[in-house]
Amino acid sequence: MQKTFASLGLRAEILQGIKDLYYKQPTEIQAETIPLILSGKDVIGQAQTGTGKTAAFVLPILQRLDQQKRDIQALILTPTRELSIQIEAEIEKLGKHLDVKVLSLHGGTDIERQINKLERSVQIVVGTPGRVLDHLNRGTLHFGRISTLVLDEADKMLEMGFLEDVDRIIASTPQHRQILLFSATMPDQVKQLAHRYMDQPPHVKIEQKQKTVATIEQEYYVVNQTEKMDALLDLIEQSKPYLAIIFANTQQRVQVLTARLQEQGYDAEALYGDLSQNKREQLMERFRQIKFQYLVATDIAARGLDVEGVTHVFNYDIPSDVESYIHRVGRTGRAGQRGTAISLVSPRQKSIMARFAKGTKTEIEEKLLIPGRHMDQGRKQRAAEREAHFAQLREQKKREETTAKRKKLAPLEQALKKNKKVKPGYKKKLAREVEQFQKQYDQKKKREALKAARKSAGSRSGQTGR
Repeated sequence: MQKTFASLGLRAEILQGIKDLYYKQPTEIQAETIPLILSGKDVIGQAQTGTGKTAAFVLPILQRLDQQKRDIQALILTPTRELSIQIEAEIEKLGKHLDVKVLSLHGGTDIERQINKLERSVQIVVGTPGRVLDHLNRGTLHFGRISTLVLDEADKMLEMGFLEDVDRIIASTPQHRQILLFSATMPDQVKQLAHRYMDQPPHVKIEQKQKTVATIEQEYYVVNQTEKMDALLDLIEQSKPYLAIIFANTQQRVQVLTARLQEQGYDAEALYGDLSQNKREQLMERFRQIKFQYLVATDIAARGLDVEGVTHVFNYDIPSDVESYIHRVGRTGRAGQRGTAISLVSPRQKSIMARFAKGTKTEIEEKLLIPGRHMDQGRKQRAAEREAHFAQLREQKKREETTAKRKKLAPLEQALKKNKKVKPGYKKKLAREVEQFQKQYDQKKKREALKAARKSAGSRSGQTGR
């Protein structure tokens, strides 16, 4: 029998928050972990992105929240500021009928402003390890009375080098507190961390199933590198996205793509690591409000980016691993809506797409790209540029040959000048040598021309034979 949120024993205010967000039924990870967490156990939850892991730990935290206490009752550690901001927003939405006090601590934001907020009543802290540790060192943050510690995206957190910071933060928490660890994968480092700090935690593993991306139509097109930009523009015109995220692997590529889209009249903005946190937040808020249609981003946006209405994800550059691919395409097809993920790959990258298909347990269909006006114009332009380039090379070669000929003749011509003092009869000798050199040069040119003519005739006769 399918569980409901009410059957999990959640209080009425939380159920109202769930209803406001149009959540119908608990996901598998939520249904399995929430009862264990509410019973007070340490829990390991392993599931892919898009499966509802955030609500799996947020709902029990809200259920057990003591609204009369001014102390921090829960700490949630995340690897990125984007994810920290997203979790903060999720807590505010689910807990709005409880009037919950939550604060996100992350870099790129004025620390003095965070300190001022911490001086007021804060019940839940969400943050990145670096900024949380900074507050601990300053003495502006204390976890002596927290009851729940969450390590979210633990694999990515340790992969990014936060192990030492996480150790120091855990050491600052009470000995008797509940630890919840959520992760997409369980590498050895994560297992060792769990063994070191957690008390016999049940390991809830939700196997990745096709339904994780069942609402996403995945396809790819094989495109030469020189045609990728034109192909992207044609695909955008053909697919007509409502909202789209375009992923590229470097900041420079993101900036170039954004500029080109803007030149073509598209409302596009760029999201990458060097933007200040304030600008990132403003940018994402404008995207959520559909102030612009195309977000061009590096992988910084793949995690912690949850925007309703994203109909298309374009992988202009494909990522290097399956996890990154899953996180990218998971930005569309959210909340049961349909979505489309389109990847542009070179001929050599087709094997990578086969690996991604195996990793997502779905079919990623190769489609034939129908050239539109951008690719047609681009091909004509590139053909004209190539012809102009080769014409320039031919002209340069002709000039070089003329210069070389003049250089060889120069000493002889100088010697033949009237004002040059030479021995009797030497001028006639030089004249004969010049005449002989000219004759050899002319003969060589004739042989080369005859050879080229024979080769051309042979080629034409071969074509006639076919």
